[in-house]
Amino acid sequence: MDASVEPLSINVSWPDALTLIREFGTKAFQTSLGFRFVPQGEAVERIREFSDGFRKARASQGALKKEIDREEIQRRLSAAGFTRRTLKDFQFRDLENLLALPNGANFSVPGAGKTTVTFALHVLTRSPDSHIIIISPKSAFPAWRAVVEECMEPGAPNGGDEPFKVLDSRFDIDKELRSGSTRFLISYDLAVRQQSVLTAYMARNSVHLVLDESHRMKAGLASQRGAFLLSAATLPVRRDILSGTPMPQAASDLASQLGFLWPGHGYDLSIQRGQAPRDVLGNLYVRTTKTELGLPPAERHFYDVEMAPGQLALYSVVRSEALRQFTKVVSSGRIGQEFIKARKSVMRLLQLSVNPSLAVTGMSNDGNISSGIVDQVLEEGTSAKILAVADHARRLASEGYKTVIWTIFTDTIRELVTTLADLNPVFIHGGVQTGEETDPDTREGKLARFHNDPRCFVLVANPAAAGEGISLHTVCHNAIYADRSYVSTHYLQSIDRIHRLGLPADQETHIHIYRTRAPAQVGSIDLSVSRRLAQKIRGLEQTLGDPDLHLLAYDEENADDPIDYSVELQDLVDLVAELEGNADSTSEEA
Repeated sequence: MDASVEPLSINVSWPDALTLIREFGTKAFQTSLGFRFVPQGEAVERIREFSDGFRKARASQGALKKEIDREEIQRRLSAAGFTRRTLKDFQFRDLENLLALPNGANFSVPGAGKTTVTFALHVLTRSPDSHIIIISPKSAFPAWRAVVEECMEPGAPNGGDEPFKVLDSRFDIDKELRSGSTRFLISYDLAVRQQSVLTAYMARNSVHLVLDESHRMKAGLASQRGAFLLSAATLPVRRDILSGTPMPQAASDLASQLGFLWPGHGYDLSIQRGQAPRDVLGNLYVRTTKTELGLPPAERHFYDVEMAPGQLALYSVVRSEALRQFTKVVSSGRIGQEFIKARKSVMRLLQLSVNPSLAVTGMSNDGNISSGIVDQVLEEGTSAKILAVADHARRLASEGYKTVIWTIFTDTIRELVTTLADLNPVFIHGGVQTGEETDPDTREGKLARFHNDPRCFVLVANPAAAGEGISLHTVCHNAIYADRSYVSTHYLQSIDRIHRLGLPADQETHIHIYRTRAPAQVGSIDLSVSRRLAQKIRGLEQTLGDPDLHLLAYDEENADDPIDYSVELQDLVDLVAELEGNADSTSEEA
């Protein structure tokens, strides 16, 4: 808690003041410590509102008291002009629950209609002078811009058909917010740069603030976006968070999101102190599962690919250096320069497992790698893993199927696009800008080509850039993973690009996961990723009670390990020595 101490006062932020009121709020407790809180001025009403909300939230944790039934929801939506889209049963259920809460969390799977439910919630709770602002990744902008036209009849009462205005850094944001519009979209990055403008806007208006993909603030006070959102959390009249993967790494990811949603209530502190997220959340969230969507389960397939000799030698050398760094980090217990080096080594091992010829380009500058090993890797060329992925995509194309190929490395995207030139691929990575569908160089133009061009059989993409906000399920039912990172959000959300609401009941969806096979003495980085993803998905399953996540984790846990037990440690030592030019020439040959 940050505070400034003056001779006659202690200054703290309003969220921190609410925490103090919660911790020391009872009259008996204050008397025992020899002091009394005496609210004055505006604080009297604000503390009363906080106390009312606190009691309601605590009561709702155990059992929600629904305040409006389905028939009344439908009647009010129709009266407001929300007639173009009919809500599904699970969407009505989620809306009923969210209406019973002053602030809400929608953790439904992608494709369940979180955007539609949240917009319906806005329509039902808005007053004539209220505003709504959505903070989201740019990839989600098209869905929010489309939802008004898809749901509202033209000329809906009270400006119900007003479109969302995108706030762009090219314009004066303060002027846009004062323009008379009441519905806005802004990216997380721009919101951080416009903190003072947004804070002033929320202070002078009745604003409903929605965080889409709210896990992006999971770092809390340790990040600029988290610190801003936590400091401004008490300003909006209502707050909602949306995420299909609210805890991508660990339970602690939820703390900052709950701190934003319920400032001063202590839910974030409960999680930080080790309380189970499921116990903390209670009924304070909604989630629609894939089973409830009626989706047939996706089938997951694992393929293990052997390393070439040069690749294996280089991987072994880097693994040894990485192990030294990891050991130093773990023993010191500190996050510093060694931790940064260790993370870099992890990324190198991941790249070496999929694309060693590109990895050596950056590594050769370090001067620690034998030129003999580098020469061998370059001579081997395109890795067996990339060739296997490419062959798989060609087999699917020969049967008329389109494929999305996922990789975490931009250089590997380029390599796959070149290798699969015969399939007319398109690609998306962080450097591809958003724009119009008519521009083939934009994200939207490339997606349009993948959907509409019968000769374009492959989309190669980075999950960090394309794992959110796009739908491929109408044309693509096969996803190939050339590699995966430790971030469960990227994996889960990328699967949901092809496995989402709208699939026929008999449609098969296939997830193909390629892993590099490594000797037991060295260990496979891909096996480590698989294990950690399973553990993180298990944690999400236990928090959200989603049986579909159990299946996904089970498949990871029961896939054969990509371990080669036929190679012994001395075999590796000899291989490295041979490629480094240090082999014992006097040894007998077979």
